[in-house]
Amino acid sequence: MRKRLRSTYASMLTGVVVLVLSLMTTPAQAQLGGLRRAVERKVEQSGEDRMNAASLIPPTFDNTTVEITAERLDRYVAAMQRQKVQVAQNRQRYDAMQAEAASFREAAVKADNRRDRETYDRTTYSYGECRNSAREAAEAEYERKMEEFRARIERDPVAAQKEPLMKEMIALLQQSARAHQSGDAVAIARAQQRLSALMDVKNDSASLDRLALPKCGARPAKPRSIIVKDSLEARSTQLSREASALLESSGGVPGADVGMSNLQSRMVWERLQSWLNGVQKDAPITRTFTKAEYDLLLSRRGDMRKAFSGS
Repeated sequence: MRKRLRSTYASMLTGVVVLVLSLMTTPAQAQLGGLRRAVERKVEQSGEDRMNAASLIPPTFDNTTVEITAERLDRYVAAMQRQKVQVAQNRQRYDAMQAEAASFREAAVKADNRRDRETYDRTTYSYGECRNSAREAAEAEYERKMEEFRARIERDPVAAQKEPLMKEMIALLQQSARAHQSGDAVAIARAQQRLSALMDVKNDSASLDRLALPKCGARPAKPRSIIVKDSLEARSTQLSREASALLESSGGVPGADVGMSNLQSRMVWERLQSWLNGVQKDAPITRTFTKAEYDLLLSRRGDMRKAFSGS
């Protein structure tokens, strides 16, 4: 087998060299074009020779792997051609959206006011330090009421569990315990908020601002320059994300476009790619095709090359 492969490769290489020498007397452009076409034919012929010599192992057709018939290949090639047009359009949209995102970033830089930002950062830091006392008072109140709850449970567990308020608190504590065990931060925060509301403890942000108002004053207002800058940066980020989504592709085409399930379409894609890579790149070709499939693909290799590689 190795000797036969080396012989095939050597004959292919010799043929290419002869073609190069024979084309040296023609104009440069014709040389390059002729050489490219000759190499393509030589590589494809090499692939065809190897396929004809291969011992085919027909696949088992089922709900995942379907036979590549002329009708299915027609649908798939047509879908690939449509996809190529869409990809080209998406590339144009991507470039335009990224350019627009860049303009928003530039506008955000221009909108940035260093003095406003430094002043706002300083005042919000001072406000936060002052507001911490209100937050600590709310946390202390929460702990106090929780201790009262525990004490009531310990004094008379049966009577405590009959009270509607106690039943709800026990259920919430159980939810919080399960959330901690699973590491679900969102569920933990939700359970704590419901516990605080049940015990009438005001520890949400708006309530803490109201508690801190007499001592700390109102929360500092964000300057317009920062609002504009943040808005521009958010728009730029959103545009970049949407633009990137245009170019995302998992390969192949949706099953609905070719009358198959997504899994069947994906399998056809992989089999066609395997065959095409072997023909075009002189790579190992999978042998899991029927003779009818091989003959069909050989007869349609030009259409497949255009659909898959765009040449």
